[in-house]
This record gives sequence, structure tokens and C-alpha cells, in this order.
Amino acid sequence: MTGRPSKVLPVMGRLQAKAKAERWARRRRALRTVGIGAAALAPFALLAWVLLMSPLLAVRTVAVSGTTRLSPDQVRAAADVVRGTPLARIDAAAVVRRVEALRAVADVQVIRAWPSTLKLRVIERKPVVGIVTDSGVTLVDAQGMPFAAAPALPTGLVRLQVAHPGPKDATTKAALAVLAVLPEPIRGRVRIVRAASPSSVTLVLRDGRRVLWGGVDDTALKAQAAEALLKMPGTVYDVSRPGVVTRR
Repeated sequence: MTGRPSKVLPVMGRLQAKAKAERWARRRRALRTVGIGAAALAPFALLAWVLLMSPLLAVRTVAVSGTTRLSPDQVRAAADVVRGTPLARIDAAAVVRRVEALRAVADVQVIRAWPSTLKLRVIERKPVVGIVTDSGVTLVDAQGMPFAAAPALPTGLVRLQVAHPGPKDATTKAALAVLAVLPEPIRGRVRIVRAASPSSVTLVLRDGRRVLWGGVDDTALKAQAAEALLKMPGTVYDVSRPGVVTRR
């Protein structure tokens, strides 16, 4: 019995040493894996830093194009882009919202021009009619948006007469829709487009004659009837029901 412990202890020592060696081997493998992963991620981390934090790719210039009514400085002020902000961190959607808050802007495109320029390509609203009041003229685009003031009605622009002009007003939309679909021989003779409701659009020609157009339906038939009637004497021509047209 006295000889057994001397045989067991060396065996236990060898097992403990083996277990310890295996633990160290696992740790070395884990450290090596972490090191390899860190080395693989390092380029991506550097790229992220360059894009998102580094001044190397930061905004130095805000270039504005497409403006005639607005000045580039007005657009830059509305865009509110802080120079020195990394290009990649510019919130393009927020810039668009801020610039489109300018009444004269119909659309704007935000372009990152690496390494350091933010381009703003602006599309301004174009007037198709004007609202004349005692205080002057308000220019209105094809969507019914009043967007700019003018001292007088520009040459060739049609005067709009509706009770509540605006892009959400159904009567405004109807008047502009009729104007948009008029054939050029008639469109070029219109001085005023007025409407009391979406179905009662009237065209006042430059010679004072009036065409009662009605709504936006049956455009082709109404245009044919109007062109024929306008060759005849009269001051008021009703084509609102193209099947039964009248003049007086």
C-alpha cells in the first residue's frame, strides 16, 4: 500500500501540465484569431475615419447652379451646410428640405463631388400665370404655387382670377389645367383665365371676347368648337357643352 502514491502523483502531475499547456494553446489561438481579425478590420476602420471624421474629405465649397431668380448665396444660406463637415456625413435629404423651403425652388439635387465640394443643382419655378392686386403681381407656377412678386404682369403671361389661389385649391388647379391643354392658336390669345369653380373656367381673350370653357373634360372637342366659333361675330362663346355650343 505504501508504494501506490508514488505512482499516482507523477501521473496527476503530467495530466495537470497537459491541461495547462492546452489552456495556453487555446489562449494563443484566440489571441491569434483576434489579431488576424483586427488586422483585417484595420483598413476599414481607417477608411471609416477618413470618410466620417477626417478633414481630408470635408466640405470646403458649396457650389450652386441653376439659379436666375435666386442668388447662389440665398441658396447656400438656406442649405445651411457647415464648411468642414465631412462630405459623407452631410444629410442630403435635410439639405433638400431646407432649400425647397425657398418659394422659388421647385426642386434641388444634392451631389457630393469628392474630395471637398457639395454641389446644389437648383430648378427654379417658372411662372405660367400672374395674380394682379392693388399691391402688385404675384407669379404662380404650373402647380398653382405663388412664389415671387413682380411690379407688373410680365409680357405674355396670363392673368389668373380665382377666389383662393394655391396649389391645393381645386378651382386653381382646374384653371391651370385648362390653360395647359389649350392648343396654341387659342392659348396665344388668352389674356385672363378666371374661374368661380372647377367646372366654370372662362377664358378672356386679348380682344375682350370671352370663351366659356367649363371644366377640364372634352378638351379636343371644346378646342375645335372654340376655333370654329371665334371665326364668327360675337362676344361670348360657350363651348362648355361641346355638343351644344352657342355664341352671342
